[in-house]
Amino acid sequence: MKAILTLFVALFLVGYTYSQSVLRYEFQNSFNEKNGAGPVLTVLGNQGEYVLDTLNEISGNTRTVYRFEKNSGFQFNNSLAGNFIGETYSIELYFEFDELASWKRVVDWKNRKSDHGAYVYYGELNFYPYIYSDDAPVLPGEYTYYVVTRNGATGQVLVYADADEEIDFMDVNGSALVDADNVINFFHDDLSVPNEASAGAVALLNLYNYVLDSNVVKGNFENLGGQVFSVKELSPSKALLKVSPNPASTSVTVNLSGFGDQNVQLSMVNYSGTVVYDELLRTGQTPQVVINTGSFAEGVYLVRATSQKETASYKILIVK
Repeated sequence: MKAILTLFVALFLVGYTYSQSVLRYEFQNSFNEKNGAGPVLTVLGNQGEYVLDTLNEISGNTRTVYRFEKNSGFQFNNSLAGNFIGETYSIELYFEFDELASWKRVVDWKNRKSDHGAYVYYGELNFYPYIYSDDAPVLPGEYTYYVVTRNGATGQVLVYADADEEIDFMDVNGSALVDADNVINFFHDDLSVPNEASAGAVALLNLYNYVLDSNVVKGNFENLGGQVFSVKELSPSKALLKVSPNPASTSVTVNLSGFGDQNVQLSMVNYSGTVVYDELLRTGQTPQVVINTGSFAEGVYLVRATSQKETASYKILIVK
């Protein structure tokens, strides 16, 4: 009898372990799920681009991220995933917004038909129309570790920024549940009150069919480098593009020596997508370039260098 009971417990634990799953999207030049277990994400709005970005929040390492335009993003098709996201789930993101004035959409569960959902509002976390965070943990141009969890048994929704719990409310109206369209949209705003969005970049999306508790969220944040980078990616490597100072005021110095002796198109773009500097350079002859930023408005800018083989970008903040 004890042997039968032991076998039953073992089978129960195996089934329980299997039932708690995660889908991982790493944006390494594709929208594919890392292990082939989930559907390919779908582009919303305009097609973005995969670029090398320097993640200052993770020891200044560089990796490929997906950069999206304002009011563009991507969609997770829950039907194709076999209804992976139900009433209980967790969504884990590592992303940055270029600009934070007013509302900026993060997650939309209603496929653009409702203004309800998750936003960043002037740096504060916001789940409209219910609750704002007490502080503004999100900064323009800086990556944020962002987690949304929903407990189907209680309806409790928690939203974290960099592992700190910022929002806690009871989702009695199902605003954080997918509707009949059965999709989840990221960074692309609704049609009810449109264009509440920002350009930005994303390095990580993990979807869980269970609730991550606060200790797991904290542990994942402390191991963010391991989450965002593989062991190989964390090994020392030469940065293609270096920009200093950051923040800057009157000028920035761009070091292109990582490109070797290549023709490089160097540009600088403000958060609205306007090109404010553009020049073709031979990096072997001009390894460093000084860009006069004295006439530029304050805000986040993207410095981008593109050769025939490689592309790299670097975010800077202009302050006066």
